[in-house]
Order: sequence, then structure tokens, then C-alpha cells
Amino acid sequence: MAVNELFARATRKLVAKGTTLGLEKAAETVRERGGEPLEVVLPDGSRIAFGQPPSVVLTVRDDQALAALAKPTLGTLGAAFVEGGIDVDGDMTEVIRLAESLSEASGAGASDRTALHPTRHSPRIDRDAIHHHYDVGNDFYRLWLDPRMVYSCAYFRDTSDSLEDAQFAKLDLICRKLRLRAGERFLDIGCGWGGLVLHAAEHYGVSAVGITLSDGQFELARERVAAAGLADRVEILLLDYRKLEPRFGAGHFDKIASVGMFEHVGLRNLP
Repeated sequence: MAVNELFARATRKLVAKGTTLGLEKAAETVRERGGEPLEVVLPDGSRIAFGQPPSVVLTVRDDQALAALAKPTLGTLGAAFVEGGIDVDGDMTEVIRLAESLSEASGAGASDRTALHPTRHSPRIDRDAIHHHYDVGNDFYRLWLDPRMVYSCAYFRDTSDSLEDAQFAKLDLICRKLRLRAGERFLDIGCGWGGLVLHAAEHYGVSAVGITLSDGQFELARERVAAAGLADRVEILLLDYRKLEPRFGAGHFDKIASVGMFEHVGLRNLP
């Protein structure tokens, strides 16, 4: 065990050294382009400046967190921040912009810098990710979502709008943009707790199918459909989108929506 621990520690130190060299090279690239107001503080206290007086400071707490900067992306930096390995001092909007700049300077391609990387998605991986994210208990999401529990961005038409008003406006905007008509067959891929399919059926008269991989979302969405008296027009399925065509056949639906779930698809699967 002691030998294994020594080997692991030496490996982390080696990775950290390589990462530091990579960061210094990325900083040089950024400085050659005019610089950015960014400074990275390494676990040993040394600092890497990116060419302008810093408005954002990233403080890396340990060598394990430093590994997230070996090939930085918005995903790896975000995970390191959430897990406490990186502290951020600065405006979050500027942080995101600078993280993208750092990713680009480190040589990451466009698909690497986002969550759309084509090799990171399979039915099992995606299902595990959805369970990890959404199946933490519906009561948790009730604490901070609107009453319909719509998870994606709201549409605020006015600063006086409540979150409930803004989410209603978003659902209605989607339905109007799709020009939903009574009797059409409508599909929502990644339906969450059923907000959009319920809205579309109630206000636009469609027959709707919503699919999700979350057990918690599936159960509550079905309960809401029954409570709304729409079970004859709204169906909620625990189903991966890759199994839609074998189940329904090609061209079954007239209109399809998928709101805020490209990160669960990947570039290769977008078609």
C-alpha cells in the first residue's frame, strides 16, 4: 500500500509539472494575442499571468485539481470548481469567457471545449449521467424551480415577471414557434417533469409523447398527466431517444422539440 501511495503521489506530481508547463505555454500564446485579464495561482503559490491586470483569478488548491487544467474545457473547469479544487475570484460571466479563451489557447478543438464531444455519449453513459443529475429527489428541485418544474431557461418578457410567468411564456413561445395545431403528434425529447407536453396538449390540442431517462421525472410527469385528465393525449415514456424510431417508426411525429439537452447528445448523434 505504501509503495502504491508513493507511486500515485509521484504520478500526480509528474502530471502537475506537465500541466504547469502546458499552462505556461498557453499563457504565452494568450499574451502574444494581446493578453487576457486572467491569473492562475498554482498549488505551490506560484502565479501564471496572461498578459493583462487580472479581473479573474483562478486558485488551484491541489495537484489533482491542477490535472483539470491539463486540457482545460468548460466541463473540466466547471467540475473542478464545483468539487472545490479550484476557487474563482471574479465576475462569473467573465470567468466563462476566459475559460473558453484558455481552452482555445491550450489547443482544444471546438467539440472538446464544449459538452458535445462525439466520443462521450452512449445509452449507458447518458443514462448514468441523467440518474446522477436528476434522480436526487423531486423535493430538491421543488425548492427552486417554478411550480411546473421546468428546468431549462425561462423567457422573461418584463422585469416584473415571476419565474412562473416566465416559464409559462417560454413553453408557449416554443409551441407557437412550432406552430402546433390540434390533432398533431408532438414529441418532446428530454421532457423533464412534463411541463412542455402538458402545456402543448392543454393549450394547443396535440397528442404528445415525452421521453426521459430519469426515474424521478418519469414518475412525477405521469402523475401530473393523470391529475390533469390528459392521459388520453399525453404519454410519458422512460426511453432513450435512440430507441424512438424502432418503437414508433420513421415519420410518426409531426413536430419535435428538444429543449436544453444537446449536452446529452453529442455532435455525432445530432442528426
